[in-house]
Amino acid sequence: MKKLSLKTNRYKGKLLVFEGTDGAGKSTLITMTAKYIEESPRATEVLCVKQPTDLSRKTKLFQKMMYSSDHGDIDYRAVQFLTMSDRLQHSFEVIEPALSAGKTVICDRYIFTSLANMLARGYRKEKWFYEACKYLIRPDLTILADVPPEVAIQRIKARPSECDRFLDEELLSRVHGEFQDMSRREKFMVLDTTRPADKTFPIVASQLKKRGIV
Repeated sequence: MKKLSLKTNRYKGKLLVFEGTDGAGKSTLITMTAKYIEESPRATEVLCVKQPTDLSRKTKLFQKMMYSSDHGDIDYRAVQFLTMSDRLQHSFEVIEPALSAGKTVICDRYIFTSLANMLARGYRKEKWFYEACKYLIRPDLTILADVPPEVAIQRIKARPSECDRFLDEELLSRVHGEFQDMSRREKFMVLDTTRPADKTFPIVASQLKKRGIV
């Protein structure tokens, strides 16, 4: 698959993205990254956001996809249109104004999640998707939190909040594989998050320094 044609960030603020399958361990690292930037000598205001936003997450279509095992009447292309419109609006309304104001934006998931899920479901000829991506900003740093699928599945099942969620374990494994392939094309920083966050965060911190973010 080809690399996404995302637009260059020309604002003074920086866009950081954390990607990975559910259960990969992004949340703690995001919190640690935000705190580290805010307390650094070159401290900037940090805005933490999540995609997709509630604009699409709270729709009946998205909820059924996430929590029902019966996907027979769901056209996944419709889900992709839904989340793409959400991402475009979120970028225009929230992310770009924050970057323009010099803030550091940390995004929990980005367009790469949509691509990984789309490819894992067999949608590999969606030209419209690649065209729409041209209106989104390429992150200054994308960190892929990476754990084997079986570890991610174990973590998800241990969450009380996820006990009613339908979990397609085969799909999660395929998504993991797509993220692995994408990491090479898109130049992600791949982070082994099977280890505790306090052991892996120094690697994130060194990248933030290397890229002039702190």
